[in-house]
Amino acid sequence: MMVIERSSSHPIEYAIVLLVERNGTWHTVRAFDNVHDPQEHHEHRYDGAEKQPPIVTHGAVNDAMYAAEAKIRGGWSDIVRSWENAR
Repeated sequence: MMVIERSSSHPIEYAIVLLVERNGTWHTVRAFDNVHDPQEHHEHRYDGAEKQPPIVTHGAVNDAMYAAEAKIRGGWSDIVRSWENAR
C-alpha cells in the first residue's frame, strides 16, 4: 500500500510511504518526505522497523513527489523484497 499525504498551503509539505502487511501488522518499508525544508527531499529505507539515514536531494516539490511515486509504483516489489531480505 502506498500512502500519500500533502499539505494544501504553501510551503507544500509531503510524505509518501510504502507500507506492507505481514502477519496482520503493517510495516513501513520506504518513506519520502520534505519535513525539514520544502526544497530538501529525503528518501528513508527501513531495516526492519529501523529508519535508516536518508538519501537527500534538492529541488522542486512537485518533481520530487512525482519521482517518489514513480519509484514506488515502478519498483515496489523489488523494494519490498530488499526490505524482507534485510530483516
